[in-house]
Amino acid sequence: MKFGGALLSSKIEILSKLPNDLIPTTIEIRDGESFASINTKRMHQKMSFPVIAKPDNAERGKGIYKLENENELKELVDRVKQQTYLIQEYVSYPIELGVLVFRNKKGELTISSMCEKSFCSVTGDGETKLGDLIQNQVRVAHRIPYFKNKYQNEWNDVLDEGQTLVIEPIGSHNLGTKFCDARKRINEDIYKWLDRLLSCLPLFDYGRIDMKIESWDAFKFNRGIKILEINGVNAEPIHIYDSEQSIGQAYQSIFYHMKVIFNLSQQKESKPPYSFYEFLKGAYLNVTQKNIC
Repeated sequence: MKFGGALLSSKIEILSKLPNDLIPTTIEIRDGESFASINTKRMHQKMSFPVIAKPDNAERGKGIYKLENENELKELVDRVKQQTYLIQEYVSYPIELGVLVFRNKKGELTISSMCEKSFCSVTGDGETKLGDLIQNQVRVAHRIPYFKNKYQNEWNDVLDEGQTLVIEPIGSHNLGTKFCDARKRINEDIYKWLDRLLSCLPLFDYGRIDMKIESWDAFKFNRGIKILEINGVNAEPIHIYDSEQSIGQAYQSIFYHMKVIFNLSQQKESKPPYSFYEFLKGAYLNVTQKNIC
């Protein structure tokens, strides 16, 4: 990864090193590419809607969309400029995880964080309108205009009692997702699976693997797992966003991981670190959303 994953890392570059059965079908949209060309790629890959679109160097859920049809894909293509976007098949597995793992100089793995994401949803009572249910959802209070536009045709509909609607399918706390500490579920099966996975990435030291799984038995039987992306040193231990975590515990975890990253950086002798100028250049390009060629 460029800059250890702190800046300008390419998601598709990392995913392409993994076995095909572990990653969603993915195509690239490059600056200036026509909608017709992109849609042809999609159909060639037999990728049906909905699909997920994300910048190749996306961070914090920014610029990530679930596209429901060709019209929405065309609208995205028309406004994407000066960056590479990825179009991925939508993985419908019910459990989404963020697993932070690092490897010490002896090659031993440590899972230091595991978090399950609970997507923002509303549940009907047979009386309340959808719009009111959304406006009563405090996790998305800052996004009401967005949802009014998204659900403008259903805003006054009444959900049946017990009917649940996921209103935001993108797993980001900025978008209303609830993060639940899942470290108690870490077991030997997960360690064994990660060890096999990371054999595909021999230079991997530290990062968070975001994935969806069909069930908690997926690691034991090595099936029903799709890796959405792998992030480097910019990846925080997302269990700190669990509401049961105190602010003190969160900072303690952040400082612990910063120390881990520093210690790992001191072990690397095969490649010299980036110069301060190179770092500033990378930071500028990251802010302006341009890729280093």
